[in-house]
Amino acid sequence: MIMQDNQNSRVEEARFVSPSDLSVNFTKKQMVFLGLQNTVAMSGVIIVPILCGLNVSVTLFCAGIGTLIYQFIDKGIVPAFLGGSFAFIAPLTMIITDMGIPYAQGGLVFVMCFYFLFALLLKLLGTERINRVFPPVITGPIIIVLGLSLASVGVSSASANWPVALLTFGIAVVVNIFGKGLTKILTIVLALVGGYLISIPFGLVDFSGVMEAAWFGVPSFTLPKFDVRAIIAIAPAAIVPCIEHIGDVIAVGTTVGKDFTKNPGLPRSLFACGCATCVSACLGGPSLTIHSENTGVLAVTRIYSPFVVRCGAVWMALFAFIPKFEALCRSIPDPVLGGVGILLYGMVANVGVRTVVENHVDFSKAKNLIVSSAILILAVGGATFNFPGGISIGGLAVAAIAGIILNLILPDKQVE
Repeated sequence: MIMQDNQNSRVEEARFVSPSDLSVNFTKKQMVFLGLQNTVAMSGVIIVPILCGLNVSVTLFCAGIGTLIYQFIDKGIVPAFLGGSFAFIAPLTMIITDMGIPYAQGGLVFVMCFYFLFALLLKLLGTERINRVFPPVITGPIIIVLGLSLASVGVSSASANWPVALLTFGIAVVVNIFGKGLTKILTIVLALVGGYLISIPFGLVDFSGVMEAAWFGVPSFTLPKFDVRAIIAIAPAAIVPCIEHIGDVIAVGTTVGKDFTKNPGLPRSLFACGCATCVSACLGGPSLTIHSENTGVLAVTRIYSPFVVRCGAVWMALFAFIPKFEALCRSIPDPVLGGVGILLYGMVANVGVRTVVENHVDFSKAKNLIVSSAILILAVGGATFNFPGGISIGGLAVAAIAGIILNLILPDKQVE
């Protein structure tokens, strides 16, 4: 038993063996400009606001400032860059279309409560007990549903011009399969650029907005408004990024050779992410989460300095004051977004599939079948429950609640 414990300890230590950090070879001034590399890699941040209807400039500013807030609360230890969470695309799009951006902001403010509650539970109960409430049989199907819920959006945009959409999709596929290093990391960005250039001969790009936009300007910040319907529609989606946050922190730690689950610790990291999301929501930005693109940059460049990441965050915040950049993003044709979306939304769904497979969820057990079936059908079918006062709970919220309750009350062993 002792030998087994020692073996496990060595395996755990091996996972966090620190590779050589090349940032020690650069001066502070040089690292300021190295931060631009992280900014470019995080260009995918523009996808969330474009798809949801949020302001791109505000999102850039919030991603930059949110990253700085996260690093400040996290004691400047974790070299993590925050960006908009894809988990909220579907509910945000619905609320922005029906009620407007301010009410969507109000819903996102309450996402902070989920982060804080989850951080508190991690502090009090520990990761193992949390995993019992949110096992892979729940988180996997929920992530699958998030991807599938966006399928109609991607196909609808692509159908405006299938040749352009398919060519854009093809670029993304080729880059993702044959690309190396930073090229592979920038798959979505390169596909957007390639699709954009292809769209010009088709007459799909309108440059008038870009030409009219100023070079310098203040982002259009807005204040949140609160409505119970918006809060119920948006806030429950926080379950997914909260669970993913644990994996993101471990991934960054494994890349740089440090165990961030112990220092600064997962509870503090979650709390920091919640604070960053709250500030973003109050200004008109999306919910923020650690983006894997930046983790990829860490792995490729072997520059692990949190200072470099903070410099990248400052650069991103500064780009928010260039209205021409937002106008350029807004001029991206729908077929291009659709082509990228086919891959992007499918990859989101496949993260859920991978969660189920890698955690060896046993679907020969009746309990696992019932829990996952309830989540998938209730969410995809759009199940809605109405309550007095015009309050309704539907879609992902109903599915998540049903999955959690069923998982807790159903016995693990099948009665013979």
